[in-house]
Amino acid sequence: MDKVQAQYERWIYPEPVEDLEAWLAGGVFSVGDPKECGDIFWPATGYRESINILVAGCGANQAARYALQHPTARVTGIDLSEASLAHEEKLKAKHGLDNLTLHRTRLEEVAELGQTFDFIASSGVLHHLPDPVAGLRALGGVLDRDGVIYIMLYGRYGRAPVYMMQDLFRMLDVEQTEVGVALVKDAVKLLPPEHPLKGYERRSTDMKYDAGLVDLFLHRQDRPYSVPEIMEFTREAGMAFQAWVQPAFYNPDVAVPDNHPLYQRLEKLSDEDRWAAMELFGGLLSRHDFCVCRTDRPLDGYFIDFAHADFPVRAVPLPQGSSLAPATGGKPAMLTGPQRPPLTLPPPLAAIFQQIDGARTIAECLDSAPVNAPPEMLRRHGLRFFRTLWRTGHIAFRLKETS
Repeated sequence: MDKVQAQYERWIYPEPVEDLEAWLAGGVFSVGDPKECGDIFWPATGYRESINILVAGCGANQAARYALQHPTARVTGIDLSEASLAHEEKLKAKHGLDNLTLHRTRLEEVAELGQTFDFIASSGVLHHLPDPVAGLRALGGVLDRDGVIYIMLYGRYGRAPVYMMQDLFRMLDVEQTEVGVALVKDAVKLLPPEHPLKGYERRSTDMKYDAGLVDLFLHRQDRPYSVPEIMEFTREAGMAFQAWVQPAFYNPDVAVPDNHPLYQRLEKLSDEDRWAAMELFGGLLSRHDFCVCRTDRPLDGYFIDFAHADFPVRAVPLPQGSSLAPATGGKPAMLTGPQRPPLTLPPPLAAIFQQIDGARTIAECLDSAPVNAPPEMLRRHGLRFFRTLWRTGHIAFRLKETS
């Protein structure tokens, strides 16, 4: 038994959920869910109900959660831990999840299942493999041509305090035992208030239970990624980077005023360099949530290209749950949405936003907006506004077929 498998047999992770329906009713935000993110993953078609889903490294709950939330999908969960799979089986029986199949197998050997998948979720798994590139390459080998892999990898800079503590406990030969966990808890309590881990602790749920502490501080195979490393990782695995699931973290549209010299310099960078710069500017990204696809997937089915001349007549803006509070009492209109940064909208931009109905293209929204401006100016500023809405996650796009 290898060291990672041994850890998850003894310390089941994440914390097992006993009742999925009650847990989900508590308002859990499912990052990377194919239904919630369908417009990001499949801009040309949107989410389809009866898809084939693989949860690669399903842990104690994740495969059952997907099966419950996607009752017409076929869900397969794989994991190395018998203890985790046993809890998944318990949830399968409790909730009557006939659409769920579970296998104890290594992620790198997923081809032995003899299936292909429309959607693969690999959250918090690849960074624990001895060869993460080989792991992603294996997942790509069972992905359908138009399929999507959602990935969560640890962030290098936001988790820096975690790796400081990992190095400390490794120096002290702290083991994955009850005694070791008790020592971790006591050490964390002794840290001075200004220690970098204190800020991380306020944002962490893993520090609230023993298996989470083991996973954070006593893991023996764990590597983080920066944005440039994610790009290299994706290319080395022979995959194409598609999109960030939460793009506001990687773009300056909210964090930096557009009239600031820093914004102008950021906008001159390539997409990848701008994303990397914003990771450094923000400093707190402890995880990266993104999706990749096969390199032979047609670009016009998923690539969002504002520079293309046909984009305004092809792209249909799709609301993503955000709502516009109208201007009142001298206060400007405010756009807010779940897990998205608020945007202040002056009257012309608020008027444009109100044209979004999920059917009109960008060009049609601009044409119908009651804004008094020369057409060329309206198009230029309107396109920039739609780009901001997209880069902050307030909208996605449906890409109409080219004629």
